[in-house]
Amino acid sequence: MTLKTKLSIALLIIRLSIGAFFGIWASLKFYRPEWFENVFTNFYGLEFITRDMSTYVGSLQMVITLLFILGLWRTFSYGALVLMQAAGVLGSVPNLTAWTTYPNNLMWAAVPALGAAIALFILRKEDWLSLDGLRSGRQT
Repeated sequence: MTLKTKLSIALLIIRLSIGAFFGIWASLKFYRPEWFENVFTNFYGLEFITRDMSTYVGSLQMVITLLFILGLWRTFSYGALVLMQAAGVLGSVPNLTAWTTYPNNLMWAAVPALGAAIALFILRKEDWLSLDGLRSGRQT
């Protein structure tokens, strides 16, 4: 197996696993809208967030996640997912520093996910198994 093939497969695995992660989080905004409100109100201290906003935010996240999974508009979709993940990690810094307290230790799972998303963004032009990559036929 060539290095190009290995890289293509590795980037596909990263894209699909991060996409699944975000798909679950976006779907919760439809199934459990009260969680959306509780997280933003209690965790981030944003009092203006309501359950009604959950459907709109979830719909937007689902569209971006689908574009990401398919590898369409890679700069936009990969970048948007990096920003969404980074916002969550930055908002969690107080919990990340208190890592010995449950469930704060679970928050650390978001850090390597952010690292993988950043790596995929950096290598987005090498993601040949994405629809954009297959369309362009670029295999340099």
